Amino acid sequence: MAWQLHYTSVAAGPTGRAGFQFVAETPGLPAGVRSRIAPLLAYRPPPDAPLAPTNQEISCFPVALTYDLLGSHRVLTRCVYLGRDYSGRYGNFLGHALVVSPDELTGLRPVELWEAPFWKDSPDTALPALTEIVPGAATDPESLGEWLARQGDDGYARLGFLLETTLRSLTGGHGRLVLVAGDVGEIVRWITVISYSLPWTVALGLSFTTYSADPATAPQTIVGTTPDVWLPSDLDAEVIDLAEPVTGTGTGRLARTVVDCWRRMDMAALDGMAELSRADPEAAAALVALCDGDPTVTRAEQLAVARLLETGLPAHAWRELEGAADRMEYELAAAASVTGPPETADRYAARCVTLALRNPELPLPAVRLRAATRQALEPRVRAALGEAASLTGLADVTRLAVEAGLAVPGHDLERGAAALVRAGAADLPRAVGRMPYGLCDRLFAGALAGLETASARVRARLLTDEVCDLLAPADLARAPRTGAAVVHSLVRRDMLGRIDATERLVRLAPEPGRDAVLREIWAGPPTAAECGALAERLGTSVGVSPVLMELPGRAFLSEGPRRGTAGLARLVTARAPVGSAELVVVVAEITGAPRPCDLAGPLERLLDAGEVAGPDLRGAVARAVLEVLDSRGPEFRAKVVLTASRRAAAWLVDLWLRRVRSREEQARLLEVAIRLRMNGVPSERLDAWARGSPLGSMRSRFAHDPDLLRGYEELVRPRAALWKRLRPRPSWKRE
Repeated sequence: MAWQLHYTSVAAGPTGRAGFQFVAETPGLPAGVRSRIAPLLAYRPPPDAPLAPTNQEISCFPVALTYDLLGSHRVLTRCVYLGRDYSGRYGNFLGHALVVSPDELTGLRPVELWEAPFWKDSPDTALPALTEIVPGAATDPESLGEWLARQGDDGYARLGFLLETTLRSLTGGHGRLVLVAGDVGEIVRWITVISYSLPWTVALGLSFTTYSADPATAPQTIVGTTPDVWLPSDLDAEVIDLAEPVTGTGTGRLARTVVDCWRRMDMAALDGMAELSRADPEAAAALVALCDGDPTVTRAEQLAVARLLETGLPAHAWRELEGAADRMEYELAAAASVTGPPETADRYAARCVTLALRNPELPLPAVRLRAATRQALEPRVRAALGEAASLTGLADVTRLAVEAGLAVPGHDLERGAAALVRAGAADLPRAVGRMPYGLCDRLFAGALAGLETASARVRARLLTDEVCDLLAPADLARAPRTGAAVVHSLVRRDMLGRIDATERLVRLAPEPGRDAVLREIWAGPPTAAECGALAERLGTSVGVSPVLMELPGRAFLSEGPRRGTAGLARLVTARAPVGSAELVVVVAEITGAPRPCDLAGPLERLLDAGEVAGPDLRGAVARAVLEVLDSRGPEFRAKVVLTASRRAAAWLVDLWLRRVRSREEQARLLEVAIRLRMNGVPSERLDAWARGSPLGSMRSRFAHDPDLLRGYEELVRPRAALWKRLRPRPSWKRE
């Protein structure tokens, strides 16, 4: 129910007295309301108005429509100038008041009652209760939208500033807005636009007056006045002269969104925002802006929207919000997936997963993605793998994708890891700890590819002992540079033996650095046992490195002829028949030759191979050959010389002569010389040695063999031998 009151100056009112007083009211007016309304019923003409205006001039005086809160009621007053009172004095006016409960204004902005049909321009003596409050026709949104559009950008800018100022007054509880214009109709239009721009509940709390001759004391939030009214310099209000250019800036989200709606004449968006604005108008505005595709909606605003969702949204708002899923921040998408309609939860959860792929520190949504959604997110997974800034980030993206049930393309994972390592990423150990177990091999493969193609400086920096330990179990065959460095690290720390390390290095693709590592590994003398193990492990693959091909000769130098050394040497000579290994093979053949004639070929090959061997190895081979021949006896040695080539024979004789030291060695060499003479192939050097050496006392050594004794006599004591042959034998010996 709405109550009406009329207030004016009369000669005799209801109480019989004269002057300004309430002359009529609706029966049943709540107690105490009349006295509280009285201060709102005041009117003073503008300062420049005629003192004695005509009726025509009076019709141009501004109308003061005032709206204010009155405890549990709301009051609207309309004051119009009447001119003279009953006594003939100017200054009389009619104040028409309407007292209503908030429910009576449901759906109405109070300013819509401007020019409503129930307002009176002259006092009545009886005022019935209003059962229906009908708004005026001059405040419809369409007309106001056209009016704003005619003003262009300046009009929209002014609306934003006026709205922002009004909101500060409403939310802050202090501050006012004074609108100055010569035409009260313009002030009414701005108040109306502001009222339509606010949710109905907010507009219901917006007090205003369209005209006041004393705005400094007017208590309303928005106060209209004319340019001729005096305004004190210390007025605590934002004064806007509507005839001046727009100067205010710095509008908030609600004001900006409202202005955009007015530009598009999207009254539905305004209504929707009003419907959502009961808890937080700024959040509602941000929601509308987000749904409209506004890219300026901030993360803080989206957080406010997320809180707004907890209060519930109408169905149409959820439909519009779903279209903005791809523009949501994580918190809003997560809130929407939980509070929104079940059929839309998958869409918001997919957005959460997309954002988490960019920032794996974000948790996965509680909603499990459908199979089709997971498949649709696979390109996002590939993109996230390519955008990872570190190996740890790559591992986190992979882990999150796996936990979300998304497929992780292995080749993209490898490519991403390779690119990061190539660029110098040094966090492989930490990444391994965060990578899902089943995809660690892919991570290692990518890291190896990156290390292999990185610069030598980057590779050396990244291949720490810790990283080498991680890569050790991996297949290093396709990464020889990296593999050589890994093996070197393991050997250096005694974590890998020489045989195992060599086998791993040999399995690598050809790489110059490999030989350097092999050379360092085999810096110490190899043993025959190691040579045998290498022969068993590598076979003919031992020939892939010159370092390994030198091992038989080096082992021979340190240990002499051994089965393991000979076995490795044979494998080497299969790849390179000329070299130190050939000497080792020949010595083995000489050692095992059953007949003297079997040594002819090996000795010849021995001399050929010795031409490319170092002096130390040649000396060791010579000593080994001498030991073999010495063990066979002088007769065998002599037959070897007889069957060998002249070059080999000369070499053997030279060795024997240079080595002969002891009396026993002299005796054996002397027998060789004798046997050569007996076979008709004397050695001039041996004969000369025998004749020039004091060997006469060795006659008894050959006494058991007449032929050797005779040969001895002829070689060492030729004169005595000749005398014996020519001297007649005594008769007693003949017998």
